[in-house]
Amino acid sequence: MAYQLEEPFFEEKGRITSQKELGGNRMQVTFSTDGMMKGNIEVTNTGDFVGASKDNMITSAQGQGVVTTKDGSEKAGYTFLGVGKVTEQGKPEFLGSSVWSTESTGKLAFLNNMLSFFKAELDEMGNIASKERELK
Repeated sequence: MAYQLEEPFFEEKGRITSQKELGGNRMQVTFSTDGMMKGNIEVTNTGDFVGASKDNMITSAQGQGVVTTKDGSEKAGYTFLGVGKVTEQGKPEFLGSSVWSTESTGKLAFLNNMLSFFKAELDEMGNIASKERELK
């Protein structure tokens, strides 16, 4: 059985909007981004996750979010798991997977029951850039 990752269907940029220490090396983070799905569907993505830091500088994160079309007519939800590390350039990077669901029958209908994989890069100012690919 062979699997492949498709070209990115979702590209986004935004920022971390808040962070809250939870104790025990855990932090709750909220984020907001703007992006494009399939090259022509403008969306806003908002969500949050809880990240847990480990001694070896690797962080695990679990969270959820909602993507809404710019006109507000459609939305899709997702949950995700990610693993973060600090790159050789000193920037945080997360790799992870998302499970999508939606009741949309329009532009976002393709997201229903989709499994995808993402790579998100962060900078010291809290800016986020991410690309997401479907697993086929």
